[in-house]
Amino acid sequence: MIQLEIIKGVFKREKALPAAYPMRILVIKQANGSLHMNSGDYQLLEGRIFFIPEEGLVRIDGEIQFAYWLTFSSVLYAEFLLQHLDPLAKNLFLKLSYRDLNESELRKTYSLIEQLRKEVDANRDVAYFSQYLSLFLGYTANLDGYLAALSLDELQQVFRFRAILEQFYKHQRSIKFYAEGMGLSPRKLNLFLDKILGKSLSAMIKDRIMREAEVLLIHSDYSVDEIAKILGFEQTSNFNSSFKRYKGMSINQFNSLN
Repeated sequence: MIQLEIIKGVFKREKALPAAYPMRILVIKQANGSLHMNSGDYQLLEGRIFFIPEEGLVRIDGEIQFAYWLTFSSVLYAEFLLQHLDPLAKNLFLKLSYRDLNESELRKTYSLIEQLRKEVDANRDVAYFSQYLSLFLGYTANLDGYLAALSLDELQQVFRFRAILEQFYKHQRSIKFYAEGMGLSPRKLNLFLDKILGKSLSAMIKDRIMREAEVLLIHSDYSVDEIAKILGFEQTSNFNSSFKRYKGMSINQFNSLN
């Protein structure tokens, strides 16, 4: 599902860098030399982050004093694509691309990836990692502009909240529940969501439920009754009416278009 390791040492071009999963990211903290792929040769520079396509071997020629090698499954990447529909997101791993992070971005990226390393060691579930990685990719690839303006503490809070929301949105609606998970009072969590994310908890839960409803309606064999139950609705009629208010069309109309 996901593997994150610190790599160091002298690397020879003749030997490819092993990867446990197809989606690959290399974050350079300190190194000299070059990265080689079929598409070309790229210098290893401090603060450079590589987004490496599934196809092709990665070969390093030089010395890495400290770098993060992150690989993860396509299942985790799918959540990122669901949240980022623009072409830049879809092209991120189609060919090798990279960004040179500034000092502020570097500091935040190193902190976030260290936190991710702790989460990997804690063996979190798929839903948690998919959300964390989606936000991490959005930030490091500069696709989520609002994240760039946040302090490190605020970024950590956003990541934590979205990960908790991803785990419990189907069955937990209480602001008190999410506030306790964040270590905040309900009032402070409401203020945080309004200031940073610009939405109330109920709006964010509704957005997430309806996005999942669309996925299940299109890509699963569940009946409408079964999907309603999966998403925490006591009555299918409540699901139908909520979906129509949100999408502006009935479930039957939505299914006919897909």
